[in-house]
Amino acid sequence: MTNPSLIGSAATAVRIKRLEESVASRIAAGEVIERPVSAAKELLENSIDAGASDIRITLEQGGRASLVVEDDGDGIAFEDLPLAVERHATSKIRDLEDLERVLTLGYRGEALSSVAAVSRLELRSRRRGEDSGGALRSEGGVILSCSRVPCREGTRVQVGDLFYNLPARRKFMKSSSSELKRIIQIVQDYAIANPKIRFRVANDGKDMLDLGDASGTEEVLDAIWGDERRSVHAEAAGDGISVSIWWNGLPGSRRVSVTAFVNRRRVQDPTIRAALNATDASIYGEWVVMLEVPPEEVDVNIHPAKAEVRFRQTGPIFELVRRGAQKALLAGGGFSVPGSGDGDAACAPARPLDPWENYSPQSRLFEDRGKMPEMISNFPPQTEAGGAREKGLFEDSSPGESRKYLGQAQGGYLVFDDPRGLCLIDAHAAHERILYEQIEDAYSGRGISSQALLMPQELPPAVAASAAIHRDELASMGFSFRFPSGEGEGSSVPELASVPALRGLGRMSPLELLRSAIRGIEEEPDPSKRDREVWWRWARTACRDAIKLGETLDREEAVGLFERLERCRSPYSCPHGRPTTIFLAGEKLKRWFER
Repeated sequence: MTNPSLIGSAATAVRIKRLEESVASRIAAGEVIERPVSAAKELLENSIDAGASDIRITLEQGGRASLVVEDDGDGIAFEDLPLAVERHATSKIRDLEDLERVLTLGYRGEALSSVAAVSRLELRSRRRGEDSGGALRSEGGVILSCSRVPCREGTRVQVGDLFYNLPARRKFMKSSSSELKRIIQIVQDYAIANPKIRFRVANDGKDMLDLGDASGTEEVLDAIWGDERRSVHAEAAGDGISVSIWWNGLPGSRRVSVTAFVNRRRVQDPTIRAALNATDASIYGEWVVMLEVPPEEVDVNIHPAKAEVRFRQTGPIFELVRRGAQKALLAGGGFSVPGSGDGDAACAPARPLDPWENYSPQSRLFEDRGKMPEMISNFPPQTEAGGAREKGLFEDSSPGESRKYLGQAQGGYLVFDDPRGLCLIDAHAAHERILYEQIEDAYSGRGISSQALLMPQELPPAVAASAAIHRDELASMGFSFRFPSGEGEGSSVPELASVPALRGLGRMSPLELLRSAIRGIEEEPDPSKRDREVWWRWARTACRDAIKLGETLDREEAVGLFERLERCRSPYSCPHGRPTTIFLAGEKLKRWFER
């Protein structure tokens, strides 16, 4: 039933009227521009559509105070400058038929008008081949001046005091570092899709990112993911559509990061993600999926920020992405596939690429020292006669020299004759537990010291940008950075000068240490839990260096491994839950043989 109080009498009813243009424009702008990264994205897309080969973004306070995007593209004619900041004025479509097959990133004519409506904007542009350009200034969407001025070919857009006229929206902006991080991420995404364009980002006078100007996507991913990555590339095509997929299967990753493009447009699409999940394998890691679809087969006009698309037929898209993902997983060792052609048979599930993929700190088994589950001990918790629980292998003092090492059996398991029974040890699982607790103990002391590198390492652009954002937090973990001699922070790429000095991390490269720390910081939103996230990542990465099952150990190495395992707090399982030890008690042996 309708509430009468909401209707009112005929005499007092509120009449429908047109909103003032200033109010309507701000409402429309709020759908497109949510924060500085939204403005940066819209302006980036305009620069790419203009055929730019060099795009530079200059920020103050992560774009909160000022955002400047400059390019060397086609430019805007002086006579068109006032139209450029007018709603629904565009050079990219002409009629309804053009809207059915959009070939550009922008098309609505809303980007500049939306930015102008919520900021103090200056637009300078000069078309290629013309002698002079023009400059337009506006505040809150109102043009203050427009005149001819000398300027470089291309376009320069300066956005100042974003949301100065919308205080409520301004209060919802994040910190400068958070806004900067989002802008760097969107620039990286567009560099992946447009590798031949050079993208540069500077913030508060410091160079943060320099990507692109590359031969292809692979080279850009080298800069973002690092040369030491384990990524693989796969392609698939059919029915006029094609897909290129890159998968960086991060060891021990607990997340799936999908960067998807449709006709070079950065989108979020459930069909693509569902296709990855349909591979029947662990897909943890970073994915880049680039789809090329006939423009008439995809509707890009369904989301205010153009972040989503709708496919005319989702079935072929789903199947193509699934097939491409299966090829990538096959190439990366994710699982076995009966066939490898375009008509691949369904993939058979297999063991994950890395056992850490199914492990999290909250799901560790057998945490407390002294617990010996029945599945591991292989004898009942109570004796038949006395009713008292038998002692576990590590529950009393070491038998010392009375324990005998017998050798290795069944592919590498260590066999010991203990006064209390027969013991088999999985050397790999045991070594994983030892390395894990070494790093946990070293980090938990919080007295982390730094170890200077003999040769400072220059950082890849993407890593350098993240390191600059989290510099203080990384410093508390033992990292330090330097800049090449004679160059200031604003003009050179930083070098990694020192790393944490923690036992168990000796075989990890300095860059791998730094990347793991950055991922831990960025993936854990709660600052109070980031330390645990970081050391946990280090520990599981270091465990890849554990002894491999089947390696030959001499007597001293085997005995030493057993003694180190005894000193662990949780000796009966490796960090992801597999048993380290199987113990057959002597009393049980006697009962079995009726002695």
